[in-house]
Amino acid sequence: MDDRLELLRLYCPAARKADWRLIDAGIRVQAIKKIDGESGIVHYGTEVITNTDRSLAALLGASPGASVCVSIALEIIHRCHPAIMTRPASRDRLNNIIPEFGIDLRDPTHAALFRRTHARALKTLRLN
Repeated sequence: MDDRLELLRLYCPAARKADWRLIDAGIRVQAIKKIDGESGIVHYGTEVITNTDRSLAALLGASPGASVCVSIALEIIHRCHPAIMTRPASRDRLNNIIPEFGIDLRDPTHAALFRRTHARALKTLRLN
């Protein structure tokens, strides 16, 4: 628990041991995946897979909640219905729903936008 709290304090310096308890969250699953006929590799996380004509998409992995994750949903739309992403009306709607849509917030030139977005998320989720 002390090791976990030490890591948690990187993000939440005021974290107190008394406020946390350790619980069993279930089983972590990894998939072994072959790439280009090579030996299998352990694959962590969630991956979107589609059939050849991209009429069907599925998630490979064991990440709870990934099926409702915005980035996963956008990836499926991009792969299976790319025309949606190119229509001006669709892009406008996505920009209304996700104001930062299409902007790489990891890019240092967008640092101010990242800070504003982060502050808004903290306030909305009441994490201040």
